[in-house]
Amino acid sequence: MQYILEDRILKISVESLFNETIQSFFDEFIPSKKIQHLLIQNKWIRLDGNPVKREDYISGLNLEINIYPNENHYALKTNKVDVVYEDEIIVVVNKPKDVLVHSDGGQEDSLTDYLKSYYVDKPYIDVQPIHRLDKETSGLVIFSKSMIFQPLLDKLLNEKQIRRYYLAFVKGKVEKNRNFIIDKAIGKDRHNPNKQVIYKNGQSALTKVKSLGYSASKNYSILRCTLESGRTHQIRVHLSSENLPILNDSLYGLKSNLLIRMGLIADIVEFYHPLKQELMTIETELPNDLSKLYFEVVR
Repeated sequence: MQYILEDRILKISVESLFNETIQSFFDEFIPSKKIQHLLIQNKWIRLDGNPVKREDYISGLNLEINIYPNENHYALKTNKVDVVYEDEIIVVVNKPKDVLVHSDGGQEDSLTDYLKSYYVDKPYIDVQPIHRLDKETSGLVIFSKSMIFQPLLDKLLNEKQIRRYYLAFVKGKVEKNRNFIIDKAIGKDRHNPNKQVIYKNGQSALTKVKSLGYSASKNYSILRCTLESGRTHQIRVHLSSENLPILNDSLYGLKSNLLIRMGLIADIVEFYHPLKQELMTIETELPNDLSKLYFEVVR
């Protein structure tokens, strides 16, 4: 797909599209019926400047979409955000430890608040997280920048077309290059509302694991974990159930002086970009404490 962004208008070259009608374009790129309705009703979608209907054939030079139709009020925060990748509809942020992705209703500022502050001079950017990380977990979080395309990104996540890869630093030995799968249902702990447990009647959960190596001197392994589902605390619960507790995991692991954070980071996200129509692989550098342990094992 060939496109350019002019002001708030995404201009898509008609000849680069394979959709015959406005509705067929909606079916592929705008899965939300509500957003489809708003685009037509508010004339946020046009062909060469002319309003369209769902049944109209896509012809002319440019399909034009106002992808930032709203104005928001964002408060200025002193905290900075580490933006790893950004384009017209997506921004990927490296979340530090001990920060919520989204507010839980308390007074604590979240990563979303910090990112909104990043766009304080562009309040038409509509910042919403596509997925979450636990407060203690570091790493990459994908945000939508446009209410128009957020439902499409949500759909990609639900269909497992957005892949998230983690590094887990765990106590114990797992031989290098060993692969295994943890397929155990997870449910809430009846005795602790903040914890999850392995529970046969819980939600299905599957984690793929590969060992990158083991430190005999410090008795820790580094595991590459891939989520096939997205349950709360999934990796933490699954590894703990295999007697491989994550270092410095206060709920399921054990205290360790090897790190200053919990030993779990979402260091890679991968997805097929719906507009660029190419596979995107986005990585973040490891924090110093994780990097030190990583390079002691992985050479």
